[in-house]
Amino acid sequence: MTAIQLKQCVKDFLQQPVRYAIVFDDVWDVEFWNAIRFALPENGYGNRVMLTTRKTDVASASCNKSQDYVFKMAPLSFEDSWTLFCSKIFKENGCPAHLIDVAKGILGKCEGLPLAVLAISGLLALKDLNIAEEWEMVRRSLGGELEGCGMLDRVKKILSLSYNDLPCHLKSCLLYLSIYPEDFEIRCGRLVRLWSAERFVGKKEGMTVEDVGYNYLRELVNRSLIQVTQIFYEGIPYACRIHDLVREIVLSKAREQNMIAITTGQYTKWLYEKVRRLVVHSSSNNTEQHQESQCYSFNHLRSFITIESMNPPISRALLCKALKSSRLLKVLDLSDEKTLEEIPNEIFNLYHLRHLNLYRTGVKAVPKFIGKLRNLEYLDLCETEVKELPVEILKLQNLEHLMVYQKVDSSDDSQGYHGFKAPPKLGGLLALQSLTTIDASNGSVIVKEIGALTQLRRLGISNLRREDGKVLCSSLATLTSLRQLNISLIRNDGGDYEVMDLNHHDQQQHSLSSSMPSSFLQSLRMLILHGRLEKMPKWIAHLQSLVRIDLDWSGLRDEEDLLEPLRHLPNLVIIQFCGSYQGEGLCFKAGGFLKLKKLYLEKLEKLKWLKVEEGALPNLRKLCLDTLPLLEELPLGIQHSRNLRKLYLSGLSSQLMEKLENLNEETEDYRKIAHVSEVVIGLWTDEGWRLHRLWGKNM
Repeated sequence: MTAIQLKQCVKDFLQQPVRYAIVFDDVWDVEFWNAIRFALPENGYGNRVMLTTRKTDVASASCNKSQDYVFKMAPLSFEDSWTLFCSKIFKENGCPAHLIDVAKGILGKCEGLPLAVLAISGLLALKDLNIAEEWEMVRRSLGGELEGCGMLDRVKKILSLSYNDLPCHLKSCLLYLSIYPEDFEIRCGRLVRLWSAERFVGKKEGMTVEDVGYNYLRELVNRSLIQVTQIFYEGIPYACRIHDLVREIVLSKAREQNMIAITTGQYTKWLYEKVRRLVVHSSSNNTEQHQESQCYSFNHLRSFITIESMNPPISRALLCKALKSSRLLKVLDLSDEKTLEEIPNEIFNLYHLRHLNLYRTGVKAVPKFIGKLRNLEYLDLCETEVKELPVEILKLQNLEHLMVYQKVDSSDDSQGYHGFKAPPKLGGLLALQSLTTIDASNGSVIVKEIGALTQLRRLGISNLRREDGKVLCSSLATLTSLRQLNISLIRNDGGDYEVMDLNHHDQQQHSLSSSMPSSFLQSLRMLILHGRLEKMPKWIAHLQSLVRIDLDWSGLRDEEDLLEPLRHLPNLVIIQFCGSYQGEGLCFKAGGFLKLKKLYLEKLEKLKWLKVEEGALPNLRKLCLDTLPLLEELPLGIQHSRNLRKLYLSGLSSQLMEKLENLNEETEDYRKIAHVSEVVIGLWTDEGWRLHRLWGKNM
């Protein structure tokens, strides 16, 4: 579709007799507005179009009619700037008296620009509060070079100062973010593993390289150079972004140092002939060959990375040239290259390769030549069609992370994962820290071998048989560093899960008391179980470090107390129950679940009532009740959870859903939940599924 056709298509759609509102964020070019405005019809229905921009000419060009309005964002007042500044550096404590003058001098240089305030406070937060001279040095560094600067230049200079203050290892890590496109949401796990493969992350005694990498990430976040957008669990960042002004500085310095070369398939003049790291970004769907690569040497190439590349011919041509030219390649990340159905044979000649990421490619099999990659530390084959690994995988004695799985249902995590058939003696890969997801349907031998992998921190198992439950518990007892455990039970021919008994932990050999800190019961942070359980495993009550538990389709009987084993776990923050209980009621007893912040109850189809005793769930922030068709009343005592911020209700009894639709301040149900900041209900209507916000806004 051409640009003209696309504009006409948009215009036709917007011509419908309905009102529309459109936001164009961060517009930099007047030409963009001139191109798009003809696709926005004025049909007299009160439409609204909003642009955000940093450029005055763009604002003026888009607002040339009498009813148009340009709103100029005012800087923060000094009082608001001071509040932001102090909250970042001193938390709840005030600014020490001996620093007030120099702090106000530094803050004045920011001129109320929030990003500048955050950046400079992130820098100062790491300085010694007892040494005023360190703060004076920062003020002098800002000095006269900010005089006469425009607002954007002022922010950039302050950000540059923050960069210059970084230690060398953090500078490398920050510059590496230049591989990502503007406004790209970065998966933190992928980023940290790339840092590790590039050897930007040093080793520290008592910590894995991954732990050190996440500490680096947190330090950059604390300095306000990276923005966390999603949290995984236990405060671990799952996704992040960098502000586009930070990215401008990072790109500029990365180019100066010949750290990264980026291509989109269009002609680009690279500053240096020798390319060390080549990154392929998304490009238009044309088949034009990538000519500029002919002029540059890939002999020194160490890393080849694709990020949302939408033009397979271009990325394939570049990859082919790179594999032929460079035998020193150490990092190869081809994730999301869906048209890649076979692993190119040239890859198996890369003796120095440490990192091979084939996530969400079309690869169907792993050849026996994988055994030639003796230095490989990371292999990701998730969401591919690989279902089995050859025996040659056992030659990779340096392998630390082995991930091979596919979701059973791409839209529903509760259905678990398909794993891979592993060769015998997998327990010989002693360096493994991540193993997800291994298919255990062939018997107890492979389950027993898991016990030899004592460095494991993440373990996923699928198709676990009932008769292997005891063997698994014995193996788990030796995994003293295990943090994440995901188990899917085997299904019968009808597709239903077999009933599993996991109550086999040997309490005599492996004490459950705190005198045995080496037990996995002390290290496990996240537990996910998919499938029918005969009983709630007793050892769950001793998971002192557990932060999150998911029970999916456990189908525990009414006589089982689902909550009692979890009630006093001191670090439990997240509970997700999906199809996990057949009883009629759940009671959260007083004094229990003191740290729980998020509670998800879904598809408990026999549940009729919920009760929260006073003193239970004191820190609950989010409650989701979904597909509980017999639940006729809001949870009794929910008003005791005074910190509840978000309540989501959907698929409850028709009687309760009707009451919620007609909720008003006079009703008892309203009084129960009036303290909640945001209440959302999900409804089926003639037009399909929709969310209806009773009050509040997105948190």
